[in-house]
Amino acid sequence: MLTRKIDRALDAMAACQDRVPALREIYRADSPEGLALGHLMDAVERARRVLQGDVARTAD
Repeated sequence: MLTRKIDRALDAMAACQDRVPALREIYRADSPEGLALGHLMDAVERARRVLQGDVARTAD
């Protein structure tokens, strides 16, 4: 059960990393929407690093 939940969450994070860049193209980089999407991508990347055990690089 836990493994399925983890797998679904990791799949959702991968989908986010695949799809959000296309959405970011719609908004100016300095708009509230563009900034929020940029923060989302940063957060997903930090989470991915931690989950993969690359904790030393999460402070970037």
